[in-house]
Amino acid sequence: MRLLLFSGFLGSGKTTLVIKLVQFAVAQGKKVAILVNEIGKVGIDNQLMRQLELNVWELLNGCICCTLSADLVSTLEKLDAEYSPDLVVIEPSGAADPKSVLSALPYYKGTPLESLQTISVLDPLRAKVLFEVMTPLIVSQIQRADLILVSKRDQAKAEEIEYAHQIVRKHNPDAMVIDFGKDDSIELLIKGIMPWLN
Repeated sequence: MRLLLFSGFLGSGKTTLVIKLVQFAVAQGKKVAILVNEIGKVGIDNQLMRQLELNVWELLNGCICCTLSADLVSTLEKLDAEYSPDLVVIEPSGAADPKSVLSALPYYKGTPLESLQTISVLDPLRAKVLFEVMTPLIVSQIQRADLILVSKRDQAKAEEIEYAHQIVRKHNPDAMVIDFGKDDSIELLIKGIMPWLN
């Protein structure tokens, strides 16, 4: 079982990207499960994913990075035992700190993970404002990412994309960075995100 952990503030384009990646993996014959965390009693993203007939497991009414960390581990163990997925995509709330999610994973006692990759989606249209207002969260999301996806390439100005790259270079200079727009083919991201599919 491989794990993809996505982070990214609300509105960054994270859910849209997750759906495209999962649909691509399913089309390649992979068994995929998505763990979605919504803060509140009704999940919007998971309803959309279910309409697309994706295999969604939800953690509701709490944050995956704190009150639901035990639920995350037990859900992963249940997935391993009952579904044996090739890939599990974890999409926490946009307000979740990936540090806390990652700290729960050592308690997982199922089949050893084949790989774990952390991906942060950074919105260049709002990067400056978010970085000024939500500095600790944005820095944590960047620092803990193996791959940074700078979204909305087709909408952002060159200086907005450059600012996003500056933040990444400052806080995680070793991370791979890919700029991505809504009209780009999902295959362009596969080498960076799921090279084992090829």
